[in-house]
Amino acid sequence: MAKHMRIGILIGRVYKEINREVIRGILNQAYSLGYSASVFTMIEENYDEKMLKGEMNILNLINFSLLDGLIFVPDSFSTDSYRFSINEFLQKNCTVPIVCIGSDFPCYPSVALNETNEIASIVRHLIIAHNCRKIYCLTGYKELKTAQARLDGYKQAMTEAGISYSDDDIFYGDFWHTSAEELGDKIVVGQIPVPDAIVCTNDIMAISLCDTLIAGGISVPGKVLVTGYDGTWETGSHTPPVTTYQTSWKMLGQRTMCRLFEIMTGSACEMCPCEEGTLITRESCGCHSDENDHSAPDIAYQIMEDNYLDSNLSIMLFSTTNLNEFAHALCALTYVFMDHVYYEKESYCLCLCEDWDSFDSDKFRSEGYSENMIFANALEEKPLFPVKDMFPPGTVPEGPSVSFFTPVHFQDQCFGYAIHTIDGVADGFNLHYLRFCREINNGLSFLYVQNKLKSLAYRKYLSETRDDLTGFYNFSYFDKVWAETAEKARIYGESTFLVSVVINGLRQISETYGTEESDMLVSGFSSMLMSCCPDREICLRENEDSFVVIGIKKEESDKHERFIVMLNEKIEQFNQSSAKPYKLRIQTALKVFSNVIIPDTQQALQEAKKLVEEARNAPVSYSEQLYYSRLVALRQDIYQYPEKTWSLDICCRSLGVSLSHFQRLYRATFGASCMHDVQKSKLTHAKKLLVKTDMTLQAIAECCGYDYSHFMRIFKKEFGMTPTKYRSGFAENLS
Repeated sequence: MAKHMRIGILIGRVYKEINREVIRGILNQAYSLGYSASVFTMIEENYDEKMLKGEMNILNLINFSLLDGLIFVPDSFSTDSYRFSINEFLQKNCTVPIVCIGSDFPCYPSVALNETNEIASIVRHLIIAHNCRKIYCLTGYKELKTAQARLDGYKQAMTEAGISYSDDDIFYGDFWHTSAEELGDKIVVGQIPVPDAIVCTNDIMAISLCDTLIAGGISVPGKVLVTGYDGTWETGSHTPPVTTYQTSWKMLGQRTMCRLFEIMTGSACEMCPCEEGTLITRESCGCHSDENDHSAPDIAYQIMEDNYLDSNLSIMLFSTTNLNEFAHALCALTYVFMDHVYYEKESYCLCLCEDWDSFDSDKFRSEGYSENMIFANALEEKPLFPVKDMFPPGTVPEGPSVSFFTPVHFQDQCFGYAIHTIDGVADGFNLHYLRFCREINNGLSFLYVQNKLKSLAYRKYLSETRDDLTGFYNFSYFDKVWAETAEKARIYGESTFLVSVVINGLRQISETYGTEESDMLVSGFSSMLMSCCPDREICLRENEDSFVVIGIKKEESDKHERFIVMLNEKIEQFNQSSAKPYKLRIQTALKVFSNVIIPDTQQALQEAKKLVEEARNAPVSYSEQLYYSRLVALRQDIYQYPEKTWSLDICCRSLGVSLSHFQRLYRATFGASCMHDVQKSKLTHAKKLLVKTDMTLQAIAECCGYDYSHFMRIFKKEFGMTPTKYRSGFAENLS
């Protein structure tokens, strides 16, 4: 993969709003300079040794030759283990310029906030506005330069005001809940006198201190004032709301990118416009504010939350029995974390090590990645690509973009990594993506264990009865397989069915392209056939080009019919992605036996042989033919009911096919995408309402299923004029 202008970012807890703001700032500046970004981050930070190893393995993916520079944000990681391990890794391996946010690693050029002045402004507010004189300061670890810089702000403001302070007024904590709770408890029991105010140098400690004091009977702000620092959203939703300094993390990110650009190129750049930080006064310091921070639910977040909860994500992933099914389920579920505002700009890739599910050894991969990675997409064929490229082929956007690389593992067992790319939007991933990643990790671990157990239990038994090329049972074993299947059907009171499948024209393919090619086709087809058999179905190879599937189903189930539909779908996907000079086509026939009358072995054998001959005389199956009438009905509904919500997910579910296959079928049938027809239907309806009614634009937008602003934008983009101009122009033509 050719190198282009790209920086790397090493940052932790990207779902935190502060860290997302830093990323937004970096990306805003990077995009303006023509750079894309690769963010390497973790999805779970804790002290467990195995989890630490599994998360930190993502560092081994970084190919510094694809990067022009790197930004390291050490304070974003939750523990010293992460910070110092990453620093050690960079010292050994990084070959590009590095800029560090914060000043605790003097080996790198750094950019930091003006924390001293910002903390000083909080202290000045307490002194001037609230006449505080006895003020404590709770800061971080004494060894941290960040903690000292913030403490200096406290000292500076106290000195300016001529107010004395001593070491007893200064408390070193951990920037976490623990130290704040300890200080609060000491004040509650009288071990430390109650001051006029306490300045906490981050919001986490301020919130915990408030809760501890109030729980101990010391009211805030009645008896003591408390302030924080960082400007996190939790301070606005807390009771009481906490006074804090809204740091411009975005500006910090922009300044850092400018510094990195200067080091990389030797030239300075102009920083993009950005708001500076500000002091936000609230009830915890005795001020009263009319602002209503975070009181109304975030609509975009609520949409994603509903999508996530309604998706049955765990059930769908845990129900898969092979990688193909897992990848299909995965691709169908990515909507649960994507922001609906820029949904079409987001993409997701799952990249697995070639040996992610290897059962040949009890020792699994725990460090590094395989030389070639599997791109686990929704297609039948899973292409390989060199891990040094980091990206699968064809997945890197042409313009500025950000790609988040996260580890895929279970404890210290490495499966691979995931890439979440946002094209042209300066933002970070959200909490739902974090939850999505954890589900993927657990789902792959479950699939790994499930497959290993199956392999161990059946390996010896099946090897004695299998066809060498396909791994299916030999047809000579039909009587034993049928006897076992019939017995299960009787026990469960279910029906049995037979499906015969013939590969059309296999002999001609062998004669034209050779036996090796035909063997490869049969082997690939057998994988497709097996992937359609998730529940007690058994495949047998009847002849060179023919197969028989034995299955059990509930009496009222149409599983036998869905089996054929699914198989045709997989074959069409293969034909679309394959570069073969021929198309794979099949002929099928099926027979169902009720749970009342289950034939004996000899009767079933004769039925199976007759069914194979019936399949040979059957017409060749084409996927578009199977779905044509339902596609036509769907399109008619789209144009007849434009006010409905027509999402791709709803449409593909109506046909019972995967998202990618639905899109291909729709375009192959009508020559246009489904979403193109949805938009055309809605806008055509809007034009009618504009010229035939006096409805307001707001009402028309709602009738067409749009919000007002989106309706105005999309109408103008499609017709080159606003809805108002279109309506007035039509009226002028009539007059």
